[in-house]
Amino acid sequence: MGYLFVGIACLCGAVKGYCGKKTSGSADTLSGAMLINTVRMLLCIVIGFFFILLYERDVTALAVNGKLLLISALSGLGTSLFVVSWLLAVRQGAYMMLDVFLTLGVLVPLLLCYFLFGDPIAPLQWVGLGLLLIATYIMCTYNNRIKKRMTFASFLLLVLCGAANGVSSFAQKWFIHDFPAGSTTVFNFYTYVFSAAVLIIPLLAVICKGRLTKKGAAVPRTQNALRVVTGVLPYLVIMALCLFLHSFFTTTAARYLSPAQLYPLSQGTGLILSLLMAAILFKEKITPRCMVGILIAFGALVIINL
Repeated sequence: MGYLFVGIACLCGAVKGYCGKKTSGSADTLSGAMLINTVRMLLCIVIGFFFILLYERDVTALAVNGKLLLISALSGLGTSLFVVSWLLAVRQGAYMMLDVFLTLGVLVPLLLCYFLFGDPIAPLQWVGLGLLLIATYIMCTYNNRIKKRMTFASFLLLVLCGAANGVSSFAQKWFIHDFPAGSTTVFNFYTYVFSAAVLIIPLLAVICKGRLTKKGAAVPRTQNALRVVTGVLPYLVIMALCLFLHSFFTTTAARYLSPAQLYPLSQGTGLILSLLMAAILFKEKITPRCMVGILIAFGALVIINL
């Protein structure tokens, strides 16, 4: 069952990635990215509440203890950092480049689960993790060939994106470890509550100061905010639904698979789907260097999953 849940999660992630790429043009400033993702998180809260009514059939399921809220807060923090950095990073580099850094981010849950929960990592899996580092270097050189040379700031943004995704993945496994019979729906609901809170506070400060602009053009803050949101609202609704389903099914799969199986497998499948999407839908040039990097990354993920 775990592999089935991973497959569903990856399909949802691919649709989410496509919609994210289509909306990235509206996020040419940090505040724009924060606005778009705040709306996404609010939509995820609505979707999550609907799922609670559908599956739990009782709103008292929302009454949880402090530790679950702490884990959800960590998940929400990682999610908010991930969605904003992803939307900014996808504008600056090759789509495949971003996905390789997300693949590299599996190091975070693997290592944290190894040291904190004692989840084993076999010697051969360490070899696979080393190959992931090699694939990341190759993809950096590939990105420099088809895009402008990567700046240090762009590199840090990619690292932040991968690390933030890894933190939210670790929080999922932490939830399963400490609450094996806990409600996945409730956990993901609170994840997006905290994620929205992390985003909305600085966003409101920016809007109140009238700094929410597009390409440096000064426009009334309310008018500009409505223009940004309404222009991509259909994509945001689809992204919110796919984002919630992706995290829901990934968390569910964590009940059946170890971290060394789940996260490399999930990112490996996502890597292949992203390759097809980048080549077919976004017309991104897939060079021999790119193929080498992808094959090494995929081979590393196969080794890790043995």
